[in-house]
Amino acid sequence: MIIDHTNKSVKFKVVYHGPALAGKTTNVVQIAKKRAQDILSFDTKQERTIVFDMTKEVRQIGDFTASFIIYTVPGQHIYSDIRKMVMRGVDGVVFVADSSESKLKENKEFIEILAEDLKLYGKTVEDTPIVIQYNKRDVEEALPIEALEREVNTIGKPSVEAIAIEGVGVEETLDKIISEILERFGRLLK
Repeated sequence: MIIDHTNKSVKFKVVYHGPALAGKTTNVVQIAKKRAQDILSFDTKQERTIVFDMTKEVRQIGDFTASFIIYTVPGQHIYSDIRKMVMRGVDGVVFVADSSESKLKENKEFIEILAEDLKLYGKTVEDTPIVIQYNKRDVEEALPIEALEREVNTIGKPSVEAIAIEGVGVEETLDKIISEILERFGRLLK
């Protein structure tokens, strides 16, 4: 977070994390589209990845005006250095999981990668605001939420169901991570 005491503003960094093709970029594109914001992205061979975008949501917390800068990380393993770099200074994470049964192992692996990425910067999954989004709830092989909660959400974080391509659950996920971040910031102000 970047705090400007003179202007009573604080900027928080939110990163959408998770396996390749789970819907991270789709979420951020939906958020940007709703707010008529431009995004900066690049296409890789396997997926489109937004490394940085200036989509902002502004909220009041006490005397401070809070804004949120949203990033996504590439999910492919060959881009792990970029992912680690983007995670620097993260204030909150949306972990986007693909609900498909065939992606269960990869989702579980990326929860462990998330923990490793946070550890690089002295953070833990326990102390970092994180929301799990179960995306692609509309696919035929989507696992029941109970199974995903048991198998993927081993870190016990709040979760949201989504169909990001249709915009379903996208705003709810963003609202939930913003609430988690602001709650933590509010505790710091006391």
